[in-house]
Amino acid sequence: MDFVTKKYQQMDDRTVLFNEEYYLRVTRLQVDGLDAAAKEDLFTHLYSFESADIELEIDISEEEQGHWYLQLLVPHVLTLPQTADKRLTRGEKQIGEHLSHQSAAQAVHLLSGDALYHYIKRYNPNLDVTA
Repeated sequence: MDFVTKKYQQMDDRTVLFNEEYYLRVTRLQVDGLDAAAKEDLFTHLYSFESADIELEIDISEEEQGHWYLQLLVPHVLTLPQTADKRLTRGEKQIGEHLSHQSAAQAVHLLSGDALYHYIKRYNPNLDVTA
């Protein structure tokens, strides 16, 4: 088994089944213009997010470019694609509501199509794209 190659299956323009482990959507959150204290508060606020529908991972690797990425995940095991879509959609609403309570929250943009592919490929250069 090749542990370096990860499977990438596009479910729709916004959703990917990643490595047969998670259904995944990625949102870009603008953080440019926030000072260090505001970013710390925002990170703490995001870290406190809880949902029965999704898991949330916070990627701050491009903070210097002015944005963070929020990975919305639903485990693949025992989850039908239609159910995952509903859970991800509910999770998007929940994270939007959660961010609305944070004064430092900035514009949120859901990655789709090629932008989503290139984001995932950045961390997984040996993607195996499946139909």
